[in-house]
Amino acid sequence: MFKQKNNKRIVLAGGPSTGKTSVLNELKNLGFMCFDEAARDILSQHSSKGSSFKLDPIKISNEILIKRDYDFNRALNVKCKNDIVFFDRGVHEITAYLRSISKSTSYWEELPKIYKYDMVFIFPSWKDIYIKDNNRIEDYEDAVKISPFIYQIYDESSILRVEVPKASINKRIDFILKNI
Repeated sequence: MFKQKNNKRIVLAGGPSTGKTSVLNELKNLGFMCFDEAARDILSQHSSKGSSFKLDPIKISNEILIKRDYDFNRALNVKCKNDIVFFDRGVHEITAYLRSISKSTSYWEELPKIYKYDMVFIFPSWKDIYIKDNNRIEDYEDAVKISPFIYQIYDESSILRVEVPKASINKRIDFILKNI
């Protein structure tokens, strides 16, 4: 009889430029299964066409949802180290971003109830490592304003949330692996 595998789904969450992707990339180097942030590629594609999240947040949010939903479902049964799968952001953060610009609707508010991650590690805002690039739509001040919405959405979802200390990439990884 086929037994369904049940990998742990772990989210690396937080505002823009808090070190999530750097940690995720190092986790990949250590052999862990990781799903990249869907929004960066999607935002880049829209930017090349003269569009942006601020111009069409619902359309872009829908595209991000499709990719995050695919990754969420795929993660359950993939072969992976220690039965752990890491995500650079979760579905919940789509709702958090829409809340932060007053664009969330009942559809987006109900969405997080469908997706149950095992744990979320939140990366706090950190000005010393903040870098603005072509795909980062927020200034540091805007990034700080988004963070409370991200904390709130995961708290409302009753997902175990642990804040990652501001430290080197290796220390952050050690912290995450010890706290899973």
